[in-house]
Amino acid sequence: MTGGVCMRGEARQKAAPSSALASQALRQVRAPSCILVNLDAVRHNVQVLRGLAGPNTGIMGVVKGSAYGLGLLPVVEVLLEEGVEELSVATVAEGVYLRRQGVTRPITVLGNLLDCEVEDVLKHRLIPSISWLCPLTAQPSHSLNYPDGSRLRVAVNLDTGMSRYGVQPQDLPALVTTLDALQVTIHSIYTHFQAAIDEPHKNKRQLDIFLETTEPYKLRPLTRHVAATTGCVQGLGTDLDFIRPGGAIAGLCSGSDEESVGLFAKCGFRPALSVVARPTFFKQLPSGRGIGYDATYQTSCDEWIANLTTGWSDGFSRCLSNKGVVKRVRTGELCPIVGRVSMDSITIRLPEPPAEDEVFQVISDDFDENTSAVGLKRIIKASGQGLSVYGITENWTTRLPRVYIRNGSIAKVYHSLDYTC
Repeated sequence: MTGGVCMRGEARQKAAPSSALASQALRQVRAPSCILVNLDAVRHNVQVLRGLAGPNTGIMGVVKGSAYGLGLLPVVEVLLEEGVEELSVATVAEGVYLRRQGVTRPITVLGNLLDCEVEDVLKHRLIPSISWLCPLTAQPSHSLNYPDGSRLRVAVNLDTGMSRYGVQPQDLPALVTTLDALQVTIHSIYTHFQAAIDEPHKNKRQLDIFLETTEPYKLRPLTRHVAATTGCVQGLGTDLDFIRPGGAIAGLCSGSDEESVGLFAKCGFRPALSVVARPTFFKQLPSGRGIGYDATYQTSCDEWIANLTTGWSDGFSRCLSNKGVVKRVRTGELCPIVGRVSMDSITIRLPEPPAEDEVFQVISDDFDENTSAVGLKRIIKASGQGLSVYGITENWTTRLPRVYIRNGSIAKVYHSLDYTC
């Protein structure tokens, strides 16, 4: 989308159904823009994941990065209500936070364990990931107990091709032998796929390596898991003890290419996050006026220009300057962003003055090629930047108010800077 013309026609068919709800949310937060998180979509996505998993396969819900930007505790609450058996996070600090909020489910920390983290891991009954033994052998063996006296449990990360963290397959037997000698319990063995949704053959090779390497241990009282969001869509490893989705819970595809998004959407996932805004000012400008910093957009005729109060300080990428669009909720029209995305504001072109209290979606909760998380990722990628689909939702700060939807209505409102994710 370029050139400052609102798209009509087919776009009108895609008008968001939540106009009244978005307007109600903006009235309640008493602000011109806010983040909407649809917890009904989160619940729906968990149910979709149950359908993709084997009949004896549990769900380990990955809620790192504030549950992919949706907000940690509200999402965890839904997961627990839906019977998600275990949780995982990226850092010890995230796990400690959940424990302090009263979460008792097993929590695996996916980041590689460091010596300085062992004390907190034990105190808060977390299950750390290990790729080597250094953090454990640095401690007195008798100290590796949880407060109830039970021995430390660990998750062994097996590197089958990602080539980040993880023990090499040939080194797994020695690692297991030493853990046994330390009387440290192996809670699980897992790996992480490297390739995208549209490259299942590459991930299948990793799965084969994982199954062969872990075959000697499958009768032990431990669990095995490999399928994150990509694996769940591909059907790879979904019949093991657990699937390990994160982005899928938020309705976020792990890739932005057309094939991957199509396969993801076909599974029935629903994006849960949107950003909505009302114009805070609008005016008609004559031909030849430069808009915003550096006048990177010039009006070519009399044009209606409106301001939306959100910008790169909130999490909206500056790469969308003169490239992105916003969705006019009432009609479904796509209105171009003209001029720079600035710290606190974006300017859009409209075909006529906006109606009173008219609402626009800055990020839409769908798979729209222009305004959804995957659509924005494609636009940003075309500009030469490497932001992921997940980064579209995770980068939003707490300056925008946040509204949570449950059972089709507003359940919780957090005002600007009055919450943590």
